[in-house]
Amino acid sequence: MATVVITAPPAGEPVSLAAAKAFCRVDQSLEDDLISGLVTAARLRVEQAMGLCLLTTGVSEWRDVWRPASGRGSLRLARGPLQSVTTVAIADSQRVFHTLDPAWYAPLPGSWPSEVGATPLAIVQPTARSAGLRIDYVAGFGDTADTVPQTLKLAILALVAHAYSHRDEAEPPLSAAEPWLSAFRRVQL
Repeated sequence: MATVVITAPPAGEPVSLAAAKAFCRVDQSLEDDLISGLVTAARLRVEQAMGLCLLTTGVSEWRDVWRPASGRGSLRLARGPLQSVTTVAIADSQRVFHTLDPAWYAPLPGSWPSEVGATPLAIVQPTARSAGLRIDYVAGFGDTADTVPQTLKLAILALVAHAYSHRDEAEPPLSAAEPWLSAFRRVQL
């Protein structure tokens, strides 16, 4: 199990306030703050459910060990698509992190699910008992809203519209956006 921390949130949202208001058929500005908040909440919900970062986002992932998830010895990261790996570090028994030489791992940019492959050099395992492996990386489709697939934008709009129309509910069901999310679901065998 990985602990994922967003270290550099995206600079904006993949769906503009104007687009969300038009989708909800709102033509006044009294509830702009509410609708903006719903857009952010919907993006976070989609990202969490799908294991994605829609726009360029800095991520720090903490794991106990390097445990390959594929036959190639690659470590599968929690968020994608992978743009780059900044640092891979392991902790010693004193919880001091040591940065690995980049020659010891091979990021697979553009991969989703995101993967970092081990090179023929063996990955040294951390001696700290828990969360001794830290991978800092950048994930997302790109820096601007036009790089995000339209279906994911429609999923956000569907969640925003449902939340706006059903304010008495705790949160909109993810099923409200399922037609647009199904193409991005990761299947595990």
